Amino acid sequence: MANIIIVLFLAAAVGYGIYSFVHHLRCGGGCCGEHEAAAKKVRVADRDRSHYPHRLVLGVDGMTCQNCQRRVENALNAMPGTWAAADLAAQQVSILTKEAPDEAAIRQAIRDAGYLPLRTTVKQ
Repeated sequence: MANIIIVLFLAAAVGYGIYSFVHHLRCGGGCCGEHEAAAKKVRVADRDRSHYPHRLVLGVDGMTCQNCQRRVENALNAMPGTWAAADLAAQQVSILTKEAPDEAAIRQAIRDAGYLPLRTTVKQ
């Protein structure tokens, strides 16, 4: 009888674990809200790096998960002539632009996404 109870308990724990994992994939979780769907990635139409001669690297405060990283990238990739890649571990975003970067507009886009732009580490 004790073996049956242990097996049922383990089956319930595994079932709950699977449910939680699937729910997290569908609805997000953690710092970005449990009931928000994961942000869909904004793709850049022109993926030829040679078309982006200018580079700007900004620190970003507040990115704590991959959804945060995607939100910062999406905010910048939605701007015409920009291609951004955020680095969660380094807490920074690398931005390639076709024209000389408008740093004020880039910083505002990051703020509008809900994050705090920090120092400029590289500007080319």
